[in-house]
Amino acid sequence: MLLPRLAACEVGGLGYAKQMPSRIAAWLDRPRMRSARGVLARIADLFPWTPLGLALAAGAYVALRGFAYAQLDLVWLVTGYAALGLCVLSPLFVLPCALWLRLRLRATPGDHAALRLETGQAARTGFALPALLWVPLLQVRWHWLAPAQAQVERERERGSYLERVQLSERGQHERVVRRVIVEDPFGLARVAFRFAQPRPVRVMPRIGGLRHLPSLSSLAAGSDLPHPMGLAEGDRLELQRYTPGDPARFIHWRVFARTRRLMVRKPERALAVAKRCAAFFIAGTADDASAALVRLSLERKLLGDDWVFGTDLAPAGVSRVDDALQLLIDSVHARPQAGRGLSAFVGQVDKQGPASLIVFAPPCPGPWTDAVVSLARRRQLRVAIGVDGVARASQRSLLSRLLTLRGASPEVSADALERVVHTLGRAGVVVSVVDRATGRALSPTAQRALQVTANAGSQAVVAAGSRS
Repeated sequence: MLLPRLAACEVGGLGYAKQMPSRIAAWLDRPRMRSARGVLARIADLFPWTPLGLALAAGAYVALRGFAYAQLDLVWLVTGYAALGLCVLSPLFVLPCALWLRLRLRATPGDHAALRLETGQAARTGFALPALLWVPLLQVRWHWLAPAQAQVERERERGSYLERVQLSERGQHERVVRRVIVEDPFGLARVAFRFAQPRPVRVMPRIGGLRHLPSLSSLAAGSDLPHPMGLAEGDRLELQRYTPGDPARFIHWRVFARTRRLMVRKPERALAVAKRCAAFFIAGTADDASAALVRLSLERKLLGDDWVFGTDLAPAGVSRVDDALQLLIDSVHARPQAGRGLSAFVGQVDKQGPASLIVFAPPCPGPWTDAVVSLARRRQLRVAIGVDGVARASQRSLLSRLLTLRGASPEVSADALERVVHTLGRAGVVVSVVDRATGRALSPTAQRALQVTANAGSQAVVAAGSRS
């Protein structure tokens, strides 16, 4: 009886040990702990010496006490006093200059006009700091704390550093928080302070090489019936390859006996040119290029005069350009929903009459593909996907992976995009893939990678954004 109990205790101890990191992370993520970490970070920013400076000072003291004085070594005496003097002089230059910059930023009114940026495009913000070239042993740099993930570049012009910033995510922000760092070139002393500026920042998806798009008008369900005695949705006269989920009673068994292929009867719908256009944007992974297609369609009125635009955050839809662009910016918060509001959006659109439906989707597969496939069984629609280039995943050797570091590539995996086009093509969805960098169709290699075999019943089309 003792052995099973010991075993149970060991297993329980292992399970508890596995849960410890997550429990510690959850404990550190509490609001009180976050505020405590923020206070400690601000206190650490005001401490003038860096770990390297403290280590150098300690080493200089040991050299003076253990070698210079004990052994009367003049070399160690000069070296120790030089290192110790450098550790003392560095904060004397850093602290006054940091205080002066802090007071100057508070006294300067600054520019409070709205800052309009595009994703992946560096632009000047109007913020500048003096280069302090007349002060020896001093360097000034800064970065953004909010909005997060901002890449800040400095341009030297007439004794000042001008700020250029680049953001990778679209969004709407109400203020900018910078962390200004004043330090010596040796990294011995450093003082940092935060400067919050109440300035609205509006980040839109970058248009890039997109200049033209094919016409977004399409066909929708007509008002006339194909036959007076037919169904409201049309008689089942058309044939289409069987897909999982189709009712078995609609299988055409005679065609199966002749061709050994499962074909189902589909309703012959009466079609008419739709005067209304309904556009729905599905946010997801690497969706910035698709968001650029939406922006181009809205700003250049490619959806026509009568249109409605919706996202997962607003399934009811909007019909004004400014409201639609705001929905597009806020769609970054709808990525976890992955097209859950598509069905409700289409239901609202159909209540107001016939309309062509176009869905702007991300290039990576997800739960949204099931929602689009399910909707394609009931009505006609098209899908537009924007990409920033397509790359095949290359197999690298273990030695190359250990010796080289490869960062995240902006290109979309061709395998992921091929799965999306293949899944939607089997459901009869017409897919348009546009490259944002060039505004044209993808390269021939990428097009061959996206081709779906005829046995899959694909109707995928890789369309160009502009024709030369």
